[in-house]
Amino acid sequence: MFNTKKKNENGEVVVAVCPLCNLLVEFIGGPMVRCYVTGDTYEPERIIWVLESKVPKETGYDVENMRGNNKEQDFLPNAHVAEDEKEGR
Repeated sequence: MFNTKKKNENGEVVVAVCPLCNLLVEFIGGPMVRCYVTGDTYEPERIIWVLESKVPKETGYDVENMRGNNKEQDFLPNAHVAEDEKEGR
């Protein structure tokens, strides 16, 4: 795992931005990085590094599907409780 925030050669803080969806990258794995918005993968070298001060406050992260917001497109197999496993039945 790699850092998604670092200092550039000028000592300024830069953050990782996905080149596919332009949202912040929350996790950088190797050898490939997955964009959870598009479902595509790309090389870590393609990550765009932007000054943290230039990223709008409303810019989110590219992990919405991974967090379990969309049952049809979740990448985590156990993101949702199965219908027959729900409590209270």
